[in-house]
Amino acid sequence: MKHQITFIGGQLLPVFVGIKEFSPDKIHFIVSEESKNKISLLKPFFSDKIFSEKQCNPFDFTSIKKKLTDILEKIESSDEVQFNLTGGTKVMVLAAQAIMQEKNIKGFYINLDNTFLQLPSYEIKKIISEITIKEFLEMTGHKISHSNVLSNFSNDDFKCVSAIESFSLSYDKLLLQINSKIRNAYKDKYNKIKVPTSGLLEINKTCKLNWTANKITITLQGRDVLKIDSPNARTLFFNAGWWELTVAKAISKWTKAKELLIQCELPFKTDTNTTKNEIDILVNIGGKLIFVECKSGIVKQEDINKMRVVKDTYGGVISKSLLVSRFMPSTTIIEKCKELNIEIFFCFVGKNQINPLTKLIDTLNKLEKKLTI
Repeated sequence: MKHQITFIGGQLLPVFVGIKEFSPDKIHFIVSEESKNKISLLKPFFSDKIFSEKQCNPFDFTSIKKKLTDILEKIESSDEVQFNLTGGTKVMVLAAQAIMQEKNIKGFYINLDNTFLQLPSYEIKKIISEITIKEFLEMTGHKISHSNVLSNFSNDDFKCVSAIESFSLSYDKLLLQINSKIRNAYKDKYNKIKVPTSGLLEINKTCKLNWTANKITITLQGRDVLKIDSPNARTLFFNAGWWELTVAKAISKWTKAKELLIQCELPFKTDTNTTKNEIDILVNIGGKLIFVECKSGIVKQEDINKMRVVKDTYGGVISKSLLVSRFMPSTTIIEKCKELNIEIFFCFVGKNQINPLTKLIDTLNKLEKKLTI
């Protein structure tokens, strides 16, 4: 039988990776009073494993060492034993190292760069197992109630995206005016935009917006300047889904992105039928997440506050936030993003293109390096 002794501390990801990578038959959790409840989040993923747990004072070296000795004395000498030294307090790790030296037991330490340090040889090896976004979130007590991937969208959807993008390049100010008019007309008390299935909206004296369930037409001085038709036309136009898909398509070319989800909805724990937070794009780079907020218009303070809450709630210290804006945000927004460690990528200042979306990969590579330091 293969045993793994692991400490439960502030982060569960190293524990999860250690179990998934080395696939022990039995896991011995060493917990404190503060961390003991976290085990319930791990067990559902490993229903085929045997579990045991020992509670200790995480700062009492002698007590911890005795707990470890008690565990080892009950293990058959022919069984394989290894320690995961990534979690827990420093005192826990010191006690484990003392035992490892005395009894010639192997162990490992999970690094942030998708490698692990083999002990006692100190050889660095690549982690083979992969963590999905679903696993990452459920391990922290959260779930995604709805999300999309690029393949969920049809050719007609991408034709709509191209048409809206072309329209935005020619009629930037008009598009901002249309978005403002829609918000003012259809924003509910929860700040959600709920556009009717069909309607006609006069934007100004020369421009009208007409739509049905699948079609949207914009006329300017009696001439059609935008005409789109797809089952997702309303979402793509009214909810700025076109910009999310444009950004997602650019990110999909990044070779380090192992998983990419679009339009993620995360419900309340106490009411799974109600959406608590929405994430435009969620990128998995191997157990570390990048939360991407896409803004096709004006970036507001509330957008940045939301980004901080989402990142802290669902990703923690092993995640990063990225704002991808069509226009350069205001100086106050840039200052706030810098203070909150939110990366910014923007494409235009007025009519002057300064950053094509192809350069977004460079920004993502910088973020990936920050996540492995």
